[in-house]
Amino acid sequence: MTSRELDTLLAVALRSSTIEWAVNVQICDTIKDNQYLAPLAITRIDERLRHDKPSAVMLALSLLEMLVKNCGMVICRAINEGVAETLVGIVKKKESWRYGFGRNLHKSGLSEWLPHGVAIGEDKRQQWRQASQKVLEIMQLIVDAFLMHEGALRPIFSAYKQLRQEGYEFPRSSTGVAADLCLVNGAEDSPAYLAGASAAPAPNGAPPAPRRRRRRRPARVRRSRDGGSGAPGGRS
Repeated sequence: MTSRELDTLLAVALRSSTIEWAVNVQICDTIKDNQYLAPLAITRIDERLRHDKPSAVMLALSLLEMLVKNCGMVICRAINEGVAETLVGIVKKKESWRYGFGRNLHKSGLSEWLPHGVAIGEDKRQQWRQASQKVLEIMQLIVDAFLMHEGALRPIFSAYKQLRQEGYEFPRSSTGVAADLCLVNGAEDSPAYLAGASAAPAPNGAPPAPRRRRRRRPARVRRSRDGGSGAPGGRS
């Protein structure tokens, strides 16, 4: 497949009003078969991640998540410092002056008199919160999946550490690792993957672990004053 053909697929996936699952799968298969096209996909995703509409950002994040799970290191290597900075910006969206200005306009009741998209209402606030959470999930997924490849994925690891130091909490499953870690292509050798697998609960229907039997201690024999032995615990 040529870069122009991939560009067409990316435009369909990223400019739709809903997640185009079939197109996203086709994009993942294309990247796996043509690894040199990974930077193009990341570039187009980054452009949509910078959009002012949270719905467009969520579509881009959905595609990015699918690419991480299906293509693994191939797509993660293409995440450069600029893309990592964009992801951090989404997490910190509520701290930006533009976001605060939009929220204040909505609360003031002037949103009806302003161009569409300037004020940030409750629906958009929830969507931006979901986008922020999705970025944290994707970052945790990449870090856990490729824990031994920090040198090759420096931009995303640096962004992850920055957010951790600033107090942001990353979502984890009950096993202590990222949810869906087992779905990431190439994560099998990660220490986090192995730790999560060993900590996972037994599947339904699995027999319970055998209980260890306690050995009974023999009854103590009380000796009588004349040196004979009497009944255990009784008088001679």
